[in-house]
This record gives sequence, structure tokens and C-alpha cells, in this order.
Amino acid sequence: MARRISVVNQKGGVGKTTTAVNVAAALARRGKRVLLLDCDPQRNASQFLGLGRAADQEGTWGTFEFVLGRGGFEPQRNVVVDGLDVVPATRRMVDLELELMRQVLTGPGRKLARNLAAVEAQYEFVLADCGPTIGLATVNAMAACPEILIPVETLPGSLPGVVDLQQLMEGLRADVEPSIRLLGVVGTFFEENGRLPRGVLTDLRSSFGAQMFETFIHKAQHIAAAAGEGRPIVLLDPQSRGAREYESLTSEVVNRGG
Repeated sequence: MARRISVVNQKGGVGKTTTAVNVAAALARRGKRVLLLDCDPQRNASQFLGLGRAADQEGTWGTFEFVLGRGGFEPQRNVVVDGLDVVPATRRMVDLELELMRQVLTGPGRKLARNLAAVEAQYEFVLADCGPTIGLATVNAMAACPEILIPVETLPGSLPGVVDLQQLMEGLRADVEPSIRLLGVVGTFFEENGRLPRGVLTDLRSSFGAQMFETFIHKAQHIAAAAGEGRPIVLLDPQSRGAREYESLTSEVVNRGG
């Protein structure tokens, strides 16, 4: 079975998409077969990887159809690096919450899990990039990809949201998917010379102990610039600090498997 990982935080702007895309690309660079699911109605991962225009074309198959089991399995193949397939988010993603609400009596929280089970044998890793709200689309992603990776911006006020997310995970573990677990928490947008980021990182390590990844991601313009180029930093500038950090994080993700 594939390792199935959701990248989740109900707060926007914390580096979810950047983390999901770079870890997915780093895994593919290592020869792994990887599927990236864009489960965010804002479609950031699809746009990051240069799929925004293609995903906007009428009839494009994407996450909306995959969750609801419509059509065959038609991901975008070998996106930016061999071995990385992507299920893009199309404009129809804005309708997904309503569609799932209509099906509340048929187990809407498990629909993606059931459809993913039919294709996961093709992959070694599946990553889901989730939106900044905890709706049925994110619940589906967490049930289908129950190893939860939480990026947290190293700014004051970040910790309570992670605690709330842990409580949500406990509820979903009891009611939807018992295998949901915290894979780890990674600090993002860290500023070396900032007193507050160092304090937040210390607080996170105190709160999460061994569940905190040793790697943390510095705030860096070259990481943001890579998104504008449509390529993950691990491919665009493999020798940069940001690329080395995401490679380090990927190694930790691999080593926490099983």
C-alpha cells in the first residue's frame, strides 16, 4: 500500500502547498512513484505546477471527479519530474462541498478513500494538499490520506490552531477513520534573526516533542520565486538552502513510515 499523507492546517499562508509540492517532487526525484492530490478549492498546487490553464479547460478531469467517482482515473502524468502524477483542482472544486453535503447519508467522509483504494497500488506515496478550511473536502482528504503533516508558521498565535486541529483529528479518528495519526509538525517561515520565531519554535518543540520534525523551513525569497517559475525549489535550485531543507524534511517523512 502507498504511504498516504495529508498536508493540513486550517490557517492559510503557512506553507501547506509549498510543503506538499516540494516533498512530492523530492520523493519523485528519489525514484518514488508519487500522486499529488490538489484538494484545495483555491487550486494553489495546480497553479504552482503550471496546471492552472489546463485545469480550466472544459471537461478536464480533476479532484472533483475523483472524489465523486466520476469518470476514469486520468491524472496529469509526470508533472515537472518523472514519477510525479497530479490530480489537479479544476473550477468545479467550488461545488464539491455542496455535492458532498447532498450525499451526507451515504458516508461523504469516505468517498475519496474508496476511490483512492482502487488506484493507490500504482504509487508509493500519495500526498493531499488541503485547503485552509476544515470542510468535507478536507475531511475526505484526511480519511483517505491519514498520516497528517502540519506546517506551522513560526509566529505567535500559531500554536492554538494546531491544538484545535489535533482535537479534530481525534474526532475523525473515532468517527471516520481510525488510522488517522499525526505524522509530524514542521515549522515554516522561520527567520534566523527574529526573537519571536525562535520562541515559537521552542514552544512547538516543547508541545510536540518527538512529533516535531527536526527540520524547519526558513523564510526565503527564492522559495517563493520558485513557485512563480512553476517548479518546486528542490528542482529549480537543488543547492539552495530551501531545497536542502525540503530534502531533509522529505528524509524525515520517509523515515517515519511504518
